[in-house]
Amino acid sequence: PAGTTGKPWGAELDVTPDGRFLYASERASSTLSAFAVNAESGKLTKVGHFPTEEQPRGFAIDARGRFLLASGQASSALTVHAIDRESGALSDLSRHPVGKAPCWVEIVELP
Repeated sequence: PAGTTGKPWGAELDVTPDGRFLYASERASSTLSAFAVNAESGKLTKVGHFPTEEQPRGFAIDARGRFLLASGQASSALTVHAIDRESGALSDLSRHPVGKAPCWVEIVELP
């Protein structure tokens, strides 16, 4: 994001199940970057940068593309972000403590 200093330190990329939005975690700025994906060309258009847990490493998007859960390797917490289905913007819903230095997030959907 603009104003970030230092070397970029990306960790993970993921796309919503409908293929409309791509998200990337960036550990140096503790942000999630969102991009709209053009279905025909694959071209990315920046949606924005959204603050999340400190030093985000792993994150996951639920099977319906409604939520993004991001863990912070330095914060030892997880934030649940709502995904705006039209714009791809993220908003914080809740924050939860987890084990020390989480590295990934797995969403298990029960039948």
